[in-house]
Amino acid sequence: MRVSTNQFYRVNTEQMQTTQSKVAEMQAKLGTGKQLLHPSEDPGKANLISDLQSSKARQETYSKNVDAAQTRLTAEETVLTSMTQIMQRVTELTIQGGNDTLAPEDREVIATEIQALRGELLNLTNTQDLNGNYIFSGNKVEQPAFVETPEGKVEYKGDYGRMQVNVSDVRQVSLNTLGPDLFSTEDFAVLDDLVSKLRGDQGEGIRSSLDTIKEISDKLTNSYGAMAGRVTALEVQRSVIEDTTLRLDELLSREADLDYATAVTELTQESVALQALQASFMKVTQLSLFNFIR
Repeated sequence: MRVSTNQFYRVNTEQMQTTQSKVAEMQAKLGTGKQLLHPSEDPGKANLISDLQSSKARQETYSKNVDAAQTRLTAEETVLTSMTQIMQRVTELTIQGGNDTLAPEDREVIATEIQALRGELLNLTNTQDLNGNYIFSGNKVEQPAFVETPEGKVEYKGDYGRMQVNVSDVRQVSLNTLGPDLFSTEDFAVLDDLVSKLRGDQGEGIRSSLDTIKEISDKLTNSYGAMAGRVTALEVQRSVIEDTTLRLDELLSREADLDYATAVTELTQESVALQALQASFMKVTQLSLFNFIR
């Protein structure tokens, strides 16, 4: 009788402790909103959730990289637009200056404007970003892209480093346009030569410069197109990142988030079971004590 009673107490106590633990665990899960409180509950699921969270963190990093790249390319776009417009004006002035009906004084006026435009182009090639970095100098961001010597010769002082930014696990996008993609040192010499021809009232020489001027303008247009292509690539990649992040959120919700309706039902069932065990235990212990006294 004594052994049977001890066994009864032990079994019922263990059952109540187990049920109490389930109730406490379910209450904790409801509090956190997560399926797992500890990785040891389901190591396989815990590893999957960890992998999904790491993937989402990488997408957040790629999104920030895209933001930074788009900011940089926006600055380039502004400068390239101005350069393109300037070269269009130089082309117009060259055509105008090649007209032999112009007086030498008229060509002098055109020469003065082209010289000023040449100076503006040089200034634009040395544009700096918000951090003070020269955007067309390759990796030598602290060095102006083009420098004019005392003799009036323009030299490229940057390097040819292409900055790459990671925008996915398997993709990089070039960030920068190099100074030589825009102009060569010879291009500035062409503009200087054009100014000299205008001031020398050399109609034939001015007209012969037109093809070279158009080549410089076309080079700028091509550089603008390459930059615009990178902008488009970033916009497409942003959509990919957003879609990937949405899918990861769905997977994380399925694997990690608690189904509240199911959890509440399970908590109710376990609570009812615990109350039944406690009530049954109290009745039996009271009966056993009454029988013992009797």
